[in-house]
Amino acid sequence: MSADASGRLEVLVPADIRFPLERASGVQIVKTAAALSGAGARTTLLVRQSDPRPTPEILALYGVAPHPGLHVRRLQVLHRRGAFALPRASFLARASLAALPALRRGAVVLTRDLQLADVLLLLPGAPRVVYEAHAVEALMYGERAALYGTAEKTDPRKRDRLRGRERRVWRGAAAVVTTTAGIRDSFAEAYGERTRVHVVPNGCDPPAGGFTGLPDGEPEILYAGQLYPWKGVDVLVEAFAQVPRGRLVILGGIEAEADIARVRALVDRLGLGERVDMPGLVPQARVADALRRATVVAVPFLRTAMTERHTSPLKAFEAMAAGRAIVASDLPSTREVLRHGQTAWLVPPGDAAALAAGLRHVLDDRALAESLARAAHAAAPAYGWPARALALLGVFAEVA
Repeated sequence: MSADASGRLEVLVPADIRFPLERASGVQIVKTAAALSGAGARTTLLVRQSDPRPTPEILALYGVAPHPGLHVRRLQVLHRRGAFALPRASFLARASLAALPALRRGAVVLTRDLQLADVLLLLPGAPRVVYEAHAVEALMYGERAALYGTAEKTDPRKRDRLRGRERRVWRGAAAVVTTTAGIRDSFAEAYGERTRVHVVPNGCDPPAGGFTGLPDGEPEILYAGQLYPWKGVDVLVEAFAQVPRGRLVILGGIEAEADIARVRALVDRLGLGERVDMPGLVPQARVADALRRATVVAVPFLRTAMTERHTSPLKAFEAMAAGRAIVASDLPSTREVLRHGQTAWLVPPGDAAALAAGLRHVLDDRALAESLARAAHAAAPAYGWPARALALLGVFAEVA
């Protein structure tokens, strides 16, 4: 492996994201890069130049302090012209050029960008490219209309291109990291078995102290994340209408998108306006404040081909670290992390009545809620960003 004069491993993390991007993907990428630097790797994060603020100020939005081992390189990309997606093509070209010298030095490249991984594998030499898969993209594309509630039709040619790209990266990458065992198994079923494939879940900031108990007063149920149909927020609102006490706080949704209007309309139609708060997308620090006030965190995913095996939600890990009771959809991907009756209360996905019963059960049984929260809090350090970084460094050592 490449190392600088001090013997530190060199890692490049290219990601075609705005900086800052406060969606879960942006948080996951930045936190992973920061944790790698904290674990001793000399880490360079390659992102788009999209904000004039200085890098330390943007890192602070993620709760990340400057670190001598973390360098953020912000790449200038071209603007869109007509039908030409110049920003994407420009990022792929500039990230590849930026990666080439590091690859020649023997650095490891970690990316969750499938297309970029495919391009990097074409570069001369034997690049150490590690692909981090958060889904089987060809599978996700096939059910995209159902996942996002659109009328989009599947283009067989695009699906075939995705399959070809995934097959090449699955077979050609020095190693593959998947965030769930289900993703690993889905890849193997689609493209054959391979060596050097590791399951490394998403993470969270590890607990800063011991378990402090659940808050007193009127209970709050928290949902934090995007409002796409597959996330199950509509089912959560319908379930909350059957919960006689407490408040529901929904953090997420972008004002320009239809999802937030859809969920707000459902809240109004069910007469829940005075019991539901929907402030939209908020900074990460405000999510942390909401977690401190919450009694229960809801993770109400629907059952789809993707959620069945592919989801590794940051908010579930953050709820564990905050020591909050979790009520979540009972899916194989959920059970990779959470245990029913021990670290969470699991309910059938997509069933508003079952979700309502689960919420009422946890809210009405304080001892159960405290037990779930305490056990989740105790399990959280295993999913902290530092633990994730150490697991990734183990993968990189194998690549060498």
